[in-house]
Amino acid sequence: MGRQSRPSTETLTSKLVAHLAGRSGRDASGDVATTARNCLAAAVELLAPRPAPAAVRPPEIAGFASRWAREGITLETVLGAYHDEIRSGLEFLADEVADERTDHFLAGALLAVHVLEMVTVAASTAYVDEHRAVAREHQTAAQTLVSALLGGHAVGELARATGIPIARSYQVVALGIPAHPDERRPGTGTDAARRKLRRVQAALAGPLGSRALSVLSAAGGTVLVPLDDVPARTGTFTMTDDVLAIVGEAAEVPLTATVATGRTARIPELAGRAHDLLDRLRAAGGPPGLYRVADAGDAPACELPQPGHMAIVTSPNDRVIGRSA
Repeated sequence: MGRQSRPSTETLTSKLVAHLAGRSGRDASGDVATTARNCLAAAVELLAPRPAPAAVRPPEIAGFASRWAREGITLETVLGAYHDEIRSGLEFLADEVADERTDHFLAGALLAVHVLEMVTVAASTAYVDEHRAVAREHQTAAQTLVSALLGGHAVGELARATGIPIARSYQVVALGIPAHPDERRPGTGTDAARRKLRRVQAALAGPLGSRALSVLSAAGGTVLVPLDDVPARTGTFTMTDDVLAIVGEAAEVPLTATVATGRTARIPELAGRAHDLLDRLRAAGGPPGLYRVADAGDAPACELPQPGHMAIVTSPNDRVIGRSA
């Protein structure tokens, strides 16, 4: 038998808010789940026909999402918590009107979907924006640090401020990146160059690890690869023929790199020698590949080294390259 009186939408709203606010933290999501419930309760109150004051207004969703992004909590965890609470709310509303006509339930369901849409968009946008901001901050700090290292300046305080450790020795890599064919097409050059650079940066990050520092443009630049005294258990991260091949495949153009290795204090000298060799190779029309900068006395100054056995992508006709930049 049905209930004597049907609950009004306002009554359902109040009950849903109480349900969300009163649920115990029974899952393992901890603070995320609790905060998600509070945010949803506030969103229900705000979006209901007669909103009531709430301690946590929906704009707080963005603030919490930004904090979670900085704390390294995955977006899947954040959105999963919100969706779990929405499902719980729908189940609660279904139980409340199980014996009554469905119009009130449908109104509550539409409200729940509206809330879900709002919190998903707000949380996702804020989370991604914060992630990008953190990435920009790290990139700026890394570029400042590598510029200081290349300039021979003291970097102890800067390293502490950025949280980027300084190794005792580095591979100093001068990287030459030729133009992609799409860069020569009218109206697409700038965008194609930017896409190519992003692919190069992404390809370098994997094999060289997060501690590698770089200052790169679409035409090339300098990469500093730290050499630890004790290799990591996962293996050493260094510029090798294979790594250059991977980056060349991502760039879709044949790359040339020159490598000099030495103590951190010698980075300005090593960078100068690496870029000098790269310039001479380009002027002489040398083949793409990875070249080692010989230490003084290793090779005659007028003799250019030969690249190692490379798996690098090359193309005699640069119009025949995979996808567009």
